[in-house]
Amino acid sequence: MKAKDFFRHVLFAEKELKLIRAKIQHYEDLGLSISGGGMDSPMVSHSVGTSRVEAAAMGIFDNTLKLQQRAKEYVEVINRAEAIIQQIPQERYRQILTYRYLAGWSFRSISDELGYSAPKSVYHAHGFALEVAQGIIDKAVK
Repeated sequence: MKAKDFFRHVLFAEKELKLIRAKIQHYEDLGLSISGGGMDSPMVSHSVGTSRVEAAAMGIFDNTLKLQQRAKEYVEVINRAEAIIQQIPQERYRQILTYRYLAGWSFRSISDELGYSAPKSVYHAHGFALEVAQGIIDKAVK
């Protein structure tokens, strides 16, 4: 796998993880607010002998479990990225990849933070950082 593609996936994982956490929080809030009436939600299927509250709670529980599994997968990807970044000997390259892919910063923000004269300079340094990361990824695959 190319380092650039791997780190793009990490950026996607970071964003998805935030959405999953928000959905889980929504389900937790919904679970706390369930009452016996008006629970005609499309995500809830009623079993014979199951109240609306029970059915809603089971639906929330099932959806939360699925989200937690997806979140676990994304956390594993992010942890792998952090491990790769920590192996990069150049501090600047570690900072650039961390800000870009783990924090989701723009090149302009990274340029401002690290004191580069222009975002284009960060973009070039980013390319070199990806090359170093590629070497680490290639070693791990062998």
